[in-house]
Amino acid sequence: MRGSAFTSIAAVAALTVAALQPAGVSVAGAGELVPAYDRAVLPNGLVVLLLEQHEVPVVNLELTLRAGSVADPVGKEGLAELTMSLLRKGSERYNADQIADELDFLGASLDLDASYERCTVSAQFLAKDVDRGFELLSEILLHPKFDPEELRKLVALEIDGLRDLKDNPRLVVGDYYDGFLFKGHAFGRRVGGTETSLPAIGRDDVLSFYKRNVLPNGAILAVAGDFDAAAMRAKIDKAFGSWARGDFETVAVPSPKPVKGRKLLLVDKPDATQTYFRFGNIGIAAGDPDYPTIDVVNTIFGGRFTSWLMNEMRTKAGLTYNAHASFVRRKVPGAFYVSSFTRTDDTQKAMDLALDLLARLHAKGISEEELRSAQNYIRGQYPPEYETPGQLAGAMSELEFFGLDRTYINEHTQRTDAVKLADTKKTVAAHYPSKDLAIVLVGQAEKVRKVAAKYGSVTEKKVSEPGF
Repeated sequence: MRGSAFTSIAAVAALTVAALQPAGVSVAGAGELVPAYDRAVLPNGLVVLLLEQHEVPVVNLELTLRAGSVADPVGKEGLAELTMSLLRKGSERYNADQIADELDFLGASLDLDASYERCTVSAQFLAKDVDRGFELLSEILLHPKFDPEELRKLVALEIDGLRDLKDNPRLVVGDYYDGFLFKGHAFGRRVGGTETSLPAIGRDDVLSFYKRNVLPNGAILAVAGDFDAAAMRAKIDKAFGSWARGDFETVAVPSPKPVKGRKLLLVDKPDATQTYFRFGNIGIAAGDPDYPTIDVVNTIFGGRFTSWLMNEMRTKAGLTYNAHASFVRRKVPGAFYVSSFTRTDDTQKAMDLALDLLARLHAKGISEEELRSAQNYIRGQYPPEYETPGQLAGAMSELEFFGLDRTYINEHTQRTDAVKLADTKKTVAAHYPSKDLAIVLVGQAEKVRKVAAKYGSVTEKKVSEPGF
């Protein structure tokens, strides 16, 4: 559309907005998981990504705000999440019930969420209802009410929810692990807040977060589905063109420092019948060039049902129903961890076996047969992650957020297929910690205290204590 703020992604490089475009985005070719998509920057700074997909009559969108809980003031953790939750609790035109009724009438879905580095608004509408959907979203995002009573109810609900969460160690072992591994870092402050931080949050705090961070020049809007691009451009201009830009500043998050030596947090839950444990250290950032090799290695070690961890701990030893390893990727390195659970009396057996498998990975590495198996597995499992409009909207948004181009996704299986055994040895040495570990156990301290001391210097706290 000549003269529009929109243009095909192949032509963006010629515009002044080119500096914001992910590098290397090219014309779509056969077999690409993420086809070429339109990209533009509106005058108010909103980055818009459009991808037509006509298989089903739905439209999915994902709005990503380049601010998350790392922007929460110290002592007011949970502010970002409360702000996002309150957006659907009432606007200038609609109250919470009316918003819910409108979504039900449209048969639409709407999710608002906060994470450490970003907040997201995800929605799905039938293609025929996109106009009404955009109108509702524009109202929610641009004209929130932030009712103090709704805030009070949300805070009370979140605090009650924390009590329920702490009654189930499976749901909080990750929070305790992040708090312990990232102590003193923004990633160590729980996204959802704590029993002490949530009551400290008032309407003025919510309004301040909204004014500083819910801004078009700090946002990405990715839309995929059954639409005509030219018509969608007009709808977006109408819905969000008047969204006023502001003084947005990205919160600078330093890279976290890895743990040195072995240290252990024992969280006492006296009525627990099982011990949940997690151990690891700082991992990698999104876009790390070693990620294809890590994907191969971790598939074998702890990333699939037939992994070493599952085979040895569940199938052979019968110590658990689940054991896995994972790398959390963010703009700066996130966590690497091994996680499982077992009967209280089997805590030492399970921990020893998990640590032995990590030591075996370093000492013996993986076999050629395992390498080929993992490559075949990834080749089969990876493509289905990029099929639906919702998945594609999420992929476009994530690539833009992390500053990656489409080859990061489209060439991933080519890169994993190219991994050699020598590559896996280097990656294990570089990214799988063995001597330096942060370890968290959640269970009966009285029964596992002596066991815990075997693995490192122990810090102990009660699950009933506020925070993590």
